[in-house]
Amino acid sequence: MLTRELLRFRKRNGFLPAFIDPADPKLLEFAAGLLALYTEAAGGGMRRAELEELVNVQLQGVRDRKLAEGLNKLVLDRCSFDPVRLLDYPAERRRLFLAAAEALKRAGGRLEAYREALFEAEGAAEFMAADLYGDLPDNERLTGWRPLYPGELLNRYNLALVQGLLIYSEELELTVADPDPAELRRLFKYLRFFRLLAEVSRGKGRRRRTSEPDLISLRISGPFAIFANTRKYALQLAAFFPAVVNVKEWTLAAKIRLGENRGELKLDQKCGLVSHYRNFSSYVPEEIRMFHRLFRERSVEWRIVGESPFLDGGGQEIVFPDLSFRRESDGTTLHLELFHRWHRGQLDRRLELLEREPEIPLLIGVDRALADDEAWAVLTEQRHPSLAVRMFRFRDFPGVERVTHLLNAFAAESFPGEKRHR
Repeated sequence: MLTRELLRFRKRNGFLPAFIDPADPKLLEFAAGLLALYTEAAGGGMRRAELEELVNVQLQGVRDRKLAEGLNKLVLDRCSFDPVRLLDYPAERRRLFLAAAEALKRAGGRLEAYREALFEAEGAAEFMAADLYGDLPDNERLTGWRPLYPGELLNRYNLALVQGLLIYSEELELTVADPDPAELRRLFKYLRFFRLLAEVSRGKGRRRRTSEPDLISLRISGPFAIFANTRKYALQLAAFFPAVVNVKEWTLAAKIRLGENRGELKLDQKCGLVSHYRNFSSYVPEEIRMFHRLFRERSVEWRIVGESPFLDGGGQEIVFPDLSFRRESDGTTLHLELFHRWHRGQLDRRLELLEREPEIPLLIGVDRALADDEAWAVLTEQRHPSLAVRMFRFRDFPGVERVTHLLNAFAAESFPGEKRHR
């Protein structure tokens, strides 16, 4: 991710990222040289300070220093330095210094005698040979990195310019369309994976031909609209953006607040951005894999549905659940939507929707970080008592027993309108 000082943009009637041409021969040549340097450094386990010195020499030959430093930052983010420390350096230094003080006393001021006494201390010679200050950042060694091609680096730089601006967004509006429903579903999986929640509705305006795909509009709160954990939320919002680029047709409008500069960022598929997100379906977070496995083992009546459908909330509003469940005995299908710590506004709107449309077969899970005991009592006893049977709390990720209990309790209420929303 690019830091604020590395962002390149023009401020004219809004924000316009200073995109580069990924096919520019000179830029490709520079990127190839930079990547070759890191490849060689990783093979030799180069120290961080040595690597920085070589990189600085490489950067000095580029006219646009900010561009060069931005490209280097993206490569550096893919590196790992000294991930395993075999020594407790502070403790070993303390032991060595105490041994040196004792050796100095025994040597009586004689240098040769002092050296001999010091090297006779247990492990002293080995530790000094290994480097007394091997734990300092400058002495960390490059142990590996995730390589990529020069063209990939340049395309990622263009994406990073947009991501860096989105970190300072107040609100993000997306309109997407794709003739392949699987691609849109994949976009929503990314949305859920990064724990973002959007107001989803059918897009306004008529399509040119009836054969064209429907427009879907998403309104996502930006980091400046969140009052807690804004840094983490900002990074996850930025990480979500490459998934948007994979959709065939998209438009983005974001309100940006960057220091004293305020304006709108407007982009669409015509800007030629290329996403590096490819096979998301092959990656499932450990917590979700574990939930699926435990649910299969412990649930007798219910099974997890492979693909959660879009639910029609009426008034052009669309709900995309996190999980869907089907009862084996009669085919009853219920859906679950999870709300995390920064989803306060979205939770309120969803509960208001369920008050208006109680036939929607949707269960609600609320992270305890979003609703403490007092807030939970207000929600379930005062504001929405009729929805208490379909709501529960969880910490980080829901447990199988709690979800199963809620499914059984809610299904027992008899849900005559379920078939209309399957």
